[in-house]
Formats: sequence, structure tokens, C-alpha cells
Amino acid sequence: GRMSAVFDGHGGGGVSQYLRDRLHIVFSEQLHRQEKIQVANKNFQENSGIKYDLSAVNNLTVSAVANALKDSFDQIDKEILGNDEYEYQGSTAVAVVLHEANDGTRTLLSANIGDSRCILSRKGRAIDLTRDHKPNDDKEKARILAMGEKIEWDHYCKVHRVRNLSLSRAVGDRFAKPAVSGEVEIQRFPVYDDKDEFILLASDGLWDVMTSQEVVSYVHKRLNAAPKDGADIHTEEDIASLRYLRRKNMSRFIANEALRRGSGDNISVVMVWL
Repeated sequence: GRMSAVFDGHGGGGVSQYLRDRLHIVFSEQLHRQEKIQVANKNFQENSGIKYDLSAVNNLTVSAVANALKDSFDQIDKEILGNDEYEYQGSTAVAVVLHEANDGTRTLLSANIGDSRCILSRKGRAIDLTRDHKPNDDKEKARILAMGEKIEWDHYCKVHRVRNLSLSRAVGDRFAKPAVSGEVEIQRFPVYDDKDEFILLASDGLWDVMTSQEVVSYVHKRLNAAPKDGADIHTEEDIASLRYLRRKNMSRFIANEALRRGSGDNISVVMVWL
């Protein structure tokens, strides 16, 4: 499997850098832990004379990956909350893992804390792989109000805030816990090889000015645009290399488009072609 992630820090870059340097290491450790659990369970089942269902191995594997993801984020949030340096620093985190079973079945697992977002392009249609954790989201609002916390409207920035933050979940931000939750949300999606084109992860600097569908439509438009007049493009090979270059530079094209549309925030974009 492959893992891609975007982290958008606030109150300083400490927590987002910590995530960048540490998440993949912790995730790999947690995967090894799940592997041991899985092997132990498998041996137990075989020894107990129960016929072991092979499809359950793959199910267990996807579940094990989901557990490893959840445990990784829990561990990192604990590490950061234990460090006084990060009292008033935090970060969003969105990650996607591509899981491939032995029979070729592919599954996407998304992990999200905060308002960065991950989307999938399926035959040109945008599918959100994560839910934005903002204070005005119905589920988040219910959770925050049930704790007796207040959600305030910031007239100047035009955002809802809880504990002065415009997101309702984050890694770090010790001062705002537990109103601002550190709980990661994990979701799974099947990959349809004949329909699914790419995954895109980005910080809210992009989503402030473009919807998920606008981003997907923009990518397809850029990818399939006719070559510029006078461009020296004649053969199938030329067209293939042009498309390759466009795919390679697409993250930058999207970030520039968001700036052109007036995004005032920093923008991180990661693309995974399926």
C-alpha cells in the first residue's frame, strides 16, 4: 500500500512538522503490531479446528490497516499533548492509504482530523473521502454543544470558531482540548479500477475557493485541453508525453488556480494517480 498525507499547521509550524517527520514511522510500527495480532489470531483459528475463511483474511487486513491508522494518530496526539512547547500549536492531518488485497481488490482508507480534505475522481465526478471537521458541521456542533462549549461567529473572518479556532478537531492545541477533539475519523472506500482516476488531498486554502467538483472538473479540463497553437505536437507519443507533464505538474496548476480565485491562505496539494 501507499500512504499520502497533508498537514496544515496553525499557531506555528511545530505540530505539522512533527506529523511530517513522525507519522509514517509510527504508522509502520503500528502496522507491524497489527501483523503480529493477525498472525496470532490466524494460528488460534487454525489450531482450534475452525475452517479459516480466506476472504476474512483480507477483511481483517483492511480492518487491521484501519486500526493501525487510528492507533498511529492517537499515539502522535498523545506525544504532542505531552510536550509543553505545543500548548498553543496544532495542525490538521489528512492521510489516505491504498490497500491492495492478494486478489487485486483495492481499498482506500482515509484518515482525517480537521478541515483539510481528501477527494476521489470517479469518472469525472468528485467523491469526498473525508468530512471537514468544522464547528458548524452538524455532528461536530452537536458534540461541542453537548460539552457545554460555545460556538462563536467571527464576523471579520466569516468563520465559526470554538475556543478561538476555526476547526473542531486538530492534532495538538492542548489549550483547546477536549472541545477541539484529537479523534481521527477513518473511512473506507472500494476502488473501481475502470472508473477511478485520481485522489487529491489539500489544505483548506484550496477548499475555501473551490468545491470538490470544481477541482475534479478543473483537472480533467487541464488534462484534456488541446495543445497550444504552434506547439510541436504531432504523434501519439507527443500527446502521451504532454499528458504525462500535465499530470506531473497538476498539483501546482491547482494551487495557482486557487490563488487566481483569491485564496488568502497557504495551499498544499498532493495528487495520487490511480
